[in-house]
Amino acid sequence: MSTKPFDATLKELIEGAAAAWPELLGPWPFRRVEIVDADLSTMIAAADKVMRVYGDTYDWLLHLEAQSSHEFNLPERMFEYNTLLRRRHKLLVRSVVLLLRRGADASNLTGVLQLQFPDEDVPYAVFRYRVVRLWELPLEKLLTSDLRTLPLAPLTDGAASALPLVIDRIEQRLCQEATPEEGVKLRTAAFVLLGLRYPPQVAVQLFRGVTSMEESSTYQYIVAKGALKEAKKFLMLQGQKRFGQPDAESLAAIEAITDVERLEQLGQRLLDVSSWQELLATPPT
Repeated sequence: MSTKPFDATLKELIEGAAAAWPELLGPWPFRRVEIVDADLSTMIAAADKVMRVYGDTYDWLLHLEAQSSHEFNLPERMFEYNTLLRRRHKLLVRSVVLLLRRGADASNLTGVLQLQFPDEDVPYAVFRYRVVRLWELPLEKLLTSDLRTLPLAPLTDGAASALPLVIDRIEQRLCQEATPEEGVKLRTAAFVLLGLRYPPQVAVQLFRGVTSMEESSTYQYIVAKGALKEAKKFLMLQGQKRFGQPDAESLAAIEAITDVERLEQLGQRLLDVSSWQELLATPPT
């Protein structure tokens, strides 16, 4: 998955809820599940997550690749991983692509990769994999499944028209079933992953009033980042009306400001100066 801010959160959820995935993505029967080493070689990057699934009649591997952005050669990469995993572990492999948002979808993600010479009628290799589109998963199934899959529920289409109610149901389960430490981690995961589909302001509004979230450094960081962005936007709009478009040096100076109070101070000085240069020369207080 190429969108870095969500990588660690997603992989932690997958690993923490290993037993939930065969049922959620298949469903495939199993007795127990364990995470195995996903590092295939020094030549290619590690797969997202690989699980050994123990069944009544045979064991197998589940390779789960989570995608939040489009990758043109994803079917070929899945085929490569599947082959290397089978060779390494001597087990059959089920490969699943989990698409986290519509921007990751593509016409070539059909679940089948065929390799065929142009002058031959029959492909010499056919690779089948499963494509799961998160937004199409049943909301109720995610809300009632393993606790550690709850942060994915708000990303479904079923949740789109009732986000506050969905967050309330997540909060009820976490209060009743999770330890305080686990509850904070899963709330933070839900808060972060909402950014895959909604603007940061939506996540901030939904989790406002949840004490454990307001104490979260992640929550505070995103709130502060949003306030900084809005303050810069206000200063730019009002400053352009008064002074016109800022030059490159002034624009760089504004972008470099990381303190909301400093931006508010400059906003209060707009009517007292006659240029961007004079405004930005105002000493901080």
